[in-house]
Amino acid sequence: MDATTETIPAPTRVDYKSRPGALIWFFRKSRDRWKSKYQALKTTVKGLKVRIADLTKSREQWRRKAEQAGEQLSALEAAIAELRTRMAVPEDKKKRNQGVAR
Repeated sequence: MDATTETIPAPTRVDYKSRPGALIWFFRKSRDRWKSKYQALKTTVKGLKVRIADLTKSREQWRRKAEQAGEQLSALEAAIAELRTRMAVPEDKKKRNQGVAR
């Protein structure tokens, strides 16, 4: 069974035709570009995450303020309605009392 399986030969080492100094310079330059690109992207992502956190916090704060303002508006509208009914009742009684006294 071992004789029928074919083994894949290991890849042989590639010898570069350029001078080692030029290759070192090229690979180092390539690595440095990759690192700077990665660091810039990492900084951008971190900044965007911070901005998202700030916007989320701000949105929640405004939502709470809007809900509180809505509750306050409802309470004030109810108070206004109650005051209007109080004002309407005495006027009817005044009119009735004035009509009887004449």
